[in-house]
Order: sequence, then C-alpha cells, then structure tokens
Amino acid sequence: MAYLIVLAAVLARFAPHPANFSPVFGALLFGGACLKKRDSIWFPVAILAVSDYALTTAVYGEHFAWFYLLDWLGFAAVAMIGWWLRDRITARRVVVAALAGPAVFFITSNFAIWLGGHLYPLTAAGLAACYVAALPFLGNSLAAGVLFSGVLFGGYEFYRRRVRRERSAAPAARTSA
Repeated sequence: MAYLIVLAAVLARFAPHPANFSPVFGALLFGGACLKKRDSIWFPVAILAVSDYALTTAVYGEHFAWFYLLDWLGFAAVAMIGWWLRDRITARRVVVAALAGPAVFFITSNFAIWLGGHLYPLTAAGLAACYVAALPFLGNSLAAGVLFSGVLFGGYEFYRRRVRRERSAAPAARTSA
C-alpha cells in the first residue's frame, strides 16, 4: 500500500497545481519513513526522475540539462530525512520533517540552477541572487510539504488503524456465528 501511495503522490505532479505546490515532498518523506529501507530512496527518486524528464521535455518543452541530476540528489536527501521518522512517527516530527525537506531541496536545487551557469553568473553574488529569486517558491514548497505530509501520514495511519480494527473484529464475528 505504501508503494502505491508514493506512486500516486508523485504522479499528481501531472495535475494542474500552483508552482511548487505538489505532494512531492510529502511522498519523499512518506517513502523514506514507510517503504522498506532498501527501497525508500531509489523508488520515489526513480519515479520522480522519470516524471521530471517527462515534465521537462514533453510538458514544458525544455531541454533536459545535466544539473537536473542534482535535483535528484536533493530528492534523495528529502527521502533520507524521512528515515528520521521511521522510529517514531508523531505529528510534531512529521511537521519538522515536512519543513526540513523542502528547505534542503531549496538549497540543493537552487545551487544546481546557479551551477548550470545559464541564469546567474558563477560568482558569490550570482549564487545569492539565485537564492533570493527563488524565495517566492519556497513558501509554496513549505506549505505543500506540511499539508501533503499530513495527508499522507495521517491517511495512512487512519487506513492502518481501520484495517487493524477490522482484523481484530473478524475473528470475533466468526466465533459468534
């Protein structure tokens, strides 16, 4: 079930949404926390890589550049933040992770944009300008991270409790018949 949740959340990127407001960060954190550890990075990052390529080339009509690979490292870092949730998933820890994930990705992805050298000069001032120009997108990333992490983790916990309740009620129903 956790694999389907991650897949669905990543595929939601293809639905219309405001810039940087998608379930991606929630899916990465959820994957890092709930998938088998050996799959918790490669699975969501591979799906994101394929969707990145499709969105970049087919939907946006842009060329795929080498520095997009750094975005995938940023995605992997967000999934690794999800590892921190494995031992104990609480609302407070999910909120902290949901804020940390987009912040780490913001640093990584905008460094990649700067390093690409097409929009900003490869100087300290160019790097600063790149981060400043990206600040308006950070708000949506943080809001989406918190909202979709809450939906994914909360929905999954609701599902697990419901299944557990149904399983515990099933033997009682069979013995009373």
